[in-house]
Amino acid sequence: MKRKAAVLLLSVLLLSFTGCRSHKAGAHDSLQGLWRDSYGFTEYKFEPGGKAKVKVLNLGSFKGTYKVKNDKITIEYRVVIKDVDETYKYKIDGDTMYLDDRKFTRKK
Repeated sequence: MKRKAAVLLLSVLLLSFTGCRSHKAGAHDSLQGLWRDSYGFTEYKFEPGGKAKVKVLNLGSFKGTYKVKNDKITIEYRVVIKDVDETYKYKIDGDTMYLDDRKFTRKK
């Protein structure tokens, strides 16, 4: 009887510890959403699956893709007949994203 109680108690403890394990957000988790630069000229929308949408004031909106590797993000899209391939060092701090030195704010 004591052995069954000990096994049951141990099982409950193990399950409770695994339930409390924190989820480490991946780069794509925190990156997804709509980001606007501090001047209102450029917006990036990062979606699941590496899809992106770039909106540039006076030029329009363009569909594209993005890839993240370490602290670098590469954004590829097409403007009329020109392929654009931009790579930045990026950092996210809460609702603020930095692409090199450019500051973007997450829009809800």
